[in-house]
Amino acid sequence: MKSKIYVSHQHSVELCMEELYKSMKKDFKNSCNFYFFAIHPSFSIDEIIPSIDKFFNTDKYVAFHAINSFKNNEIHQNSIVMCCIKFQNRGNVKVFYVEDIENNVNGNVLDICSNYLNNNRNSFHILLAGLANGRFGTFLDNLSKMVENDVVSNFVGGISSGFDVNGETLTYQFTGGKVIKNGLVIVTFENVKGAIEVSLGFQPYGVTYEAEETNGYDLYSVVNSKKFIEVVNRILRGIKNPEVKHLWYAPLYMIDDQSGYVATLRTIKEIRDDHVVLFGPIKNGDKFKLSFAIPEDLIDEDKNAAVRLKKRVDESEIAFNFSCIARQYIMEDKSIEEPKIYSDILGTNLFGFFTFGEIGPDKKFKKIKLYNETSLLVAMREL
Repeated sequence: MKSKIYVSHQHSVELCMEELYKSMKKDFKNSCNFYFFAIHPSFSIDEIIPSIDKFFNTDKYVAFHAINSFKNNEIHQNSIVMCCIKFQNRGNVKVFYVEDIENNVNGNVLDICSNYLNNNRNSFHILLAGLANGRFGTFLDNLSKMVENDVVSNFVGGISSGFDVNGETLTYQFTGGKVIKNGLVIVTFENVKGAIEVSLGFQPYGVTYEAEETNGYDLYSVVNSKKFIEVVNRILRGIKNPEVKHLWYAPLYMIDDQSGYVATLRTIKEIRDDHVVLFGPIKNGDKFKLSFAIPEDLIDEDKNAAVRLKKRVDESEIAFNFSCIARQYIMEDKSIEEPKIYSDILGTNLFGFFTFGEIGPDKKFKKIKLYNETSLLVAMREL
């Protein structure tokens, strides 16, 4: 396949789309087979679909909110970044979407999604989802139980990132004329070879906690009736003007109870009077440690992940990166190093964004997980 990444910083969606279209036509004589649009949430939602229709005249696209997006070794904000894909051999792409993961009128969403994935188990899937009012993480846990193992190794993506406006977080997707607020889009690649690597970089320390009182994304207490907010307050003690972002340096390192390896990371989103709110679900009985990393630790693990991936998919034709927005924060002035490393080592175009949660396989490729503060790297080549 042939791929190319473009960016526009114009002041409206229509002007951006016009510039992107003109840039694309210089490289592709005919239209491409598929387009990804990472759109900053400050742009008008009402202009997105009409502008894509006006200039690109296709339904072979997915657009989504992203505060920061990647164009190869660059990070862009207040922009629209577009990835174009043109197949050269047997490659193909199709789109599946659900407008609302909870309130659907056409049947059980979990059944619909799992049947689609199981029926397309030999294809490679990229999922883009909304926060769905805090329901997506639980939905993904349930979906993981219903898909075949060979789907897990071909399934990756991220939750769109956006701002709070009038009490709603803008993490929308757009495809085929639909504005999807609380659902998901799955972009399915056929006749491609794809592989996934997970970059963590955090190391656990201290005691192991066991969650005792939880509710969805909320963590109240750990065993021995200790309020977890007391642990949080001790971490923040002595910090001038403490805020929740300081806790992003010490995410919860969730441990698989059977195998003892890290299952995923959980980042604290909010500090309430008697509990903390996480960026993903936690259940009673879940075990975890606190963890820590400095930017250099994350960069070293990014290099290792990219080298591992290059061995699995040499001569890749497109790469995708789904990296947590909290990870970007703790990498400080070194956040630009992540896309640079991936682009240089893989030697191909890189597209992606900083997410509100990363979606991918667990360490043993048996479950689909919602990650936090993680970087998921994908390499693909057409067959």
